[in-house]
Amino acid sequence: MPQLDYNDLAAAVKGALADIGITDKVGRVAAAAIPFGVGLAQTAVAGQAEIPTATGFVFEGISVQTNKPTANATGEAQYEIGEEITVLRKGRVWVYVEEAVAVNDDVFLRHTDNAALLAGDFRTDADTANADQITNARFVTATTAAGLAQIEINLP
Repeated sequence: MPQLDYNDLAAAVKGALADIGITDKVGRVAAAAIPFGVGLAQTAVAGQAEIPTATGFVFEGISVQTNKPTANATGEAQYEIGEEITVLRKGRVWVYVEEAVAVNDDVFLRHTDNAALLAGDFRTDADTANADQITNARFVTATTAAGLAQIEINLP
């Protein structure tokens, strides 16, 4: 049996619900391909969401991992264009963080790629205006480097 490396493990857990307590999930339609566990923004089309592409976006929530086939070219399960996305608006979820985080650090969502740092991932600062702060969110686990952490969100 092949051994999983860290990247395989991260892809398997990213977007997984971290608590089955109080959650609030909504359905949205994917405007573009969307991986699990990324922050989403509203689009101009009602009921549609996308990974943010510029500052000033309206935070919609975080894409939740679901059991679905991987019939895409990358072999990585994700929401395809036009598919319904499960979006967490209240509760805890595992996400990828670009740097070390501490419990209760400010949460920022990247909207502009910066080399290997990709839009939709999370961090603790604006990275020179490449990320916007998300209110009603906090880190509930700590990391010592980039990797997986839990975020708790509580959107109105």
